[in-house]
Amino acid sequence: MNTLRKIVGFCWMLAAVLLTALIPYFAVSKLNASNAGAEDFVFWMVIVLIFIPIIIGFLLFGYYAFKGEYDERV
Repeated sequence: MNTLRKIVGFCWMLAAVLLTALIPYFAVSKLNASNAGAEDFVFWMVIVLIFIPIIIGFLLFGYYAFKGEYDERV
């Protein structure tokens, strides 16, 4: 079970890295479109600002799981 926790922790860290790369990429690509307006800008800024703490949480949770902080101690 501890090995599974470490694998899942690595997956959480990988998800955080992917989200860190993909969310700004999608935001910039949508905002650079010719039909992007003010409401698109507000929408993507809200999405980016909300996902920053979520990404940090994914990264911390994955790090601690990979490190073994959640291992069962008997």
